[in-house]
Amino acid sequence: MRAEPLASGPVSAPTEGEYCADVVAVVVTHNPTQNTLLTALESVARQVSTVVVVDNASKPSPQDWIGKASVNFRADVEVLVQADNLGLGAGYNVGLDKARSLGAAFVLLLDQDSELEFGTVMKLRAAHFDLAQRGLMAAAVGPRYRDASDASLSQFVRARCFRFQRVDCGEDGGTVETDFLISSGSLLPLVAVEAVGKMDEELYIDHVDTEWCFRARSLGFGIFGVCDAIMRHSLGERRVAIWFLRWRKVPLHSPFRYYYIIRNSILLRRRPYMPKRWRQADLSRLFQMLFFFGLLAPNRLANLRMMWCGLRDGMKGVAGKLN
Repeated sequence: MRAEPLASGPVSAPTEGEYCADVVAVVVTHNPTQNTLLTALESVARQVSTVVVVDNASKPSPQDWIGKASVNFRADVEVLVQADNLGLGAGYNVGLDKARSLGAAFVLLLDQDSELEFGTVMKLRAAHFDLAQRGLMAAAVGPRYRDASDASLSQFVRARCFRFQRVDCGEDGGTVETDFLISSGSLLPLVAVEAVGKMDEELYIDHVDTEWCFRARSLGFGIFGVCDAIMRHSLGERRVAIWFLRWRKVPLHSPFRYYYIIRNSILLRRRPYMPKRWRQADLSRLFQMLFFFGLLAPNRLANLRMMWCGLRDGMKGVAGKLN
């Protein structure tokens, strides 16, 4: 399919060293660590016109110390404090609405601990223009991320029969087509958001990005990884070494996260636009999760309990926030 214009007004690919004036960054926070969040905000504020922080009822609220620190930032920073924890999907939607009201052409989605290398936003935005010139409609492009715990560099993936296959970036960088991106670091044109729709708030946290990417792909859009765009990001709350045929470093989450992962995986299996290959690969991943986090990891009994609750609620069609 031929690409449509990315914005209604005249826009051009940025040159080296420029910040991207038509990009608004949306950062969703919940009980952030001050130093980590300020480092993340500073890294993106050098590269965009405005940063919108959607705070999901943090205690205490970070609004005051963000305001004091942001006077030294290049970008404008606005904090939208929510009365309740709306979840990741709804938080992003609040930010998307704000970005639209500010006249942005693109929205950059970020987690509270994602730190961008300088020039990352420029590379992502330039990739959109390059893809459009090649006649490809990109709903989202995203960077690779360097894990904060061990400095390993992520790869993009595609779903295959009962597995997820890594996509080799190669030595020349460029862009590669992928099935989905993690939400943090994704750059979305607002015209694509208008066509695809906003994030699914009923999923609350996990698989919000997966669902949106496959929904976009079902409408003819592409999802692309930008190989030379890099951010620093923490996968999981911490990593532990687990022996299974060999030593593996596995990212760990709090037990309640496994509830959402299991439940939302089951809920997404009912969506007609989720492809068969994703259903197969995700089923294999769920069995691996059950083995690692239910039998080998710390808090295994709490993990198993939350996985069971997620399975039960997924089968019942329960969505939204876990009570």
